[in-house]
Parts: sequence; structure tokens; C-alpha cells
Amino acid sequence: QAPLSGILQEFQRIQQEQREANACTERQEWWERRSRLDLRMQSLIQSLDSEVLGCWRGLLLPRDPGNSPLDEQELSQLLQELRECGWERP
Repeated sequence: QAPLSGILQEFQRIQQEQREANACTERQEWWERRSRLDLRMQSLIQSLDSEVLGCWRGLLLPRDPGNSPLDEQELSQLLQELRECGWERP
């Protein structure tokens, strides 16, 4: 199974469990569910970052419209990560 497919399935499960948690009326149980879901979401985001985006994640960073898309340090980091992914010449 492709990493993105698994990540999207987990995201759907988290959303479903969030809807179920929202129906919970007991405060302590709601917070416990939320805490578990937050940890799962954190893990999901880390998996997305490392397994799916990899060296391309830098392209999704927000930018100031008045500045170039990448400053020198960011460009250097991106090129290094691209080389680690096997890209020899940008």
C-alpha cells in the first residue's frame, strides 16, 4: 500500500473518531479522547512529512509575497535534500 493511501485512511479514521468524541458529554472522557487523537494526528503529520513529502516539503512553506520563493539558506537545504533523494543536477 502506498504511504499516501495509508495516511489518508488514517486521517479519515481520525476525523470519524473526532465526530464521535464531539458527541461525548463527559468532560474527562472527551479530553482523554482528544489527547489520543492529537497524538495520532501528530504522528500522521510526521509520517506525511517524512514518507510522502520528503525533500519536496520545502516547496509548501508559506512565503512573503515580496520575497523570492526561497532564500539562499532554504535553497541550499532543498538542494541538499534533493541530492539525498537521488537528484544529481537541479
